[in-house]
Amino acid sequence: MDRLLLLTFAAYGLCHILMYGTILNAPRKWLTTRYKFFDELLKCALCTGFWCGLIIKPPNIIFALYSAAICYILHLIIEILVNKAYPD
Repeated sequence: MDRLLLLTFAAYGLCHILMYGTILNAPRKWLTTRYKFFDELLKCALCTGFWCGLIIKPPNIIFALYSAAICYILHLIIEILVNKAYPD
C-alpha cells in the first residue's frame, strides 16, 4: 500500500511538472509549437497522466490507466481550489 501511494504521488508530480513546471517552459514551448501531438498531450492531465504511468511502471498498462485517472482527478480538484483561492 505504501508503494502504491508513493507511485501515485510520483505519477502526479511528474504529470504536474511536465504540464506546468517553469523549468520546462523552453522545451515545452519548443515541442508544442512544432508538434501538434505534444501540444494536445501537455494540455490534458488525463493523457499526460497515462504516459507518466507508463514511464514510472513501463510494462504495466493497469497502472498507467490508474495514473491517468488519479492525475485527472487531482488536477480537477486543484484547479477548483486554486479558482476559489484566487478568483478572477
